[in-house]
Amino acid sequence: MGKNKTGTGGADKRELAFEARLIDAGAADALSALDEVGDKAADLVEQWIRSNNAAAIVAVAQSDAAPGVARKAARRGLNVLKSRQVALPEQAPVAPAAPAAPTFEAWFVPPDQSGIATYTIGSSFPGQRYQIAEIRVHETAGIIEMHVGEATHGSIRDSFRNMEERVGYSPAPVPVEWARWRVAEGRRRNAVSGLVLPLGFDSAANLLEPVPEAEPTHPVAAAALEVTDSDIDKRVPDSAQLHNDPEFRDWLPEIQFVHEMLTKVGERVGPEPEQATDRISVIFDEEIKAAVDRFFTPDVRARLADRMRDAAVSSLSRVGRERALDVLSVAEAARRCGLITSPPSDVPFLRSFFNKALSVVAASSGGKLNIPVPAKPSADPSKGIVAPPEVLEEAAKSAAR
Repeated sequence: MGKNKTGTGGADKRELAFEARLIDAGAADALSALDEVGDKAADLVEQWIRSNNAAAIVAVAQSDAAPGVARKAARRGLNVLKSRQVALPEQAPVAPAAPAAPTFEAWFVPPDQSGIATYTIGSSFPGQRYQIAEIRVHETAGIIEMHVGEATHGSIRDSFRNMEERVGYSPAPVPVEWARWRVAEGRRRNAVSGLVLPLGFDSAANLLEPVPEAEPTHPVAAAALEVTDSDIDKRVPDSAQLHNDPEFRDWLPEIQFVHEMLTKVGERVGPEPEQATDRISVIFDEEIKAAVDRFFTPDVRARLADRMRDAAVSSLSRVGRERALDVLSVAEAARRCGLITSPPSDVPFLRSFFNKALSVVAASSGGKLNIPVPAKPSADPSKGIVAPPEVLEEAAKSAAR
């Protein structure tokens, strides 16, 4: 009991919090190790003192680039090591160091169903906090939101982990040049759409510039992910399952297209639905296919394919190459669809947009799907019919997934 009260138990927890490579860091790696642990830099120095890591302690104690609290702890640690008669490494005279160059990193959140992607660009000097710019870009309107601030490496890591727990994926690392190009392209769209740039945009110029003169290679192309006809034939038939992935879980058609489809079902059923019971399932299947073909026009499919190509960046980072190829194969299949041959309704991923939407509508109505039908002259026109369970089978599967 007394041992725990002295704080020894807390020290043991700190020891367990660091990987062996951090505890055993040498003089050359000491500053980067401190940068990696962020706010726990002083705790890592304490661990070095406990393990007599003289090389790391001396390097931090004599470095002006080390965080102040870590440098102070390291200088105290020198006295502790001397009292233990631990040999300290000799330090050669240090020449005046050239100004350190900042390190730049970038991360990417793929577009949501409204076409908004998020780019995060950060820079830092060894042992210092990150300067961060987070920019949200709409595919047609341009830059719609921007936040600039500071963060530690640890707080960035924690933020990404929280996002993954909340939505199922975290920002994917991408080349800085590609992120800068995409943000610059968004800014050019602002001039066309008339949307005013967020306040303080120019304050992040050191993060957003220089912009490459030519468009950098897309991350999926840089990863040598190329889709073949064989990939499309093999991967598209099971593509409905992509709606289970967090990148696509919220993708739905606009609700007016769902209402239009239900109205057309009701028109075919007619004012006496009891006489059409045996045809409702067939009518639903035909109208879902027709709605898919109406909704996914060439322009819509082109935008969808572009979004899916960007989403493959997240799939590649989160799951791996095979899942990214699944996504890219469906994107290419959507792009190739025609109106007569290979219509959009032949692609399970596209058809599942409406199956999933039906499950959402049904869930909002207590599990029932109300279909408006033409009213009899003497009937209440506000009443509709309730679809039988069999027509909701696909929608139920989508909801269960």
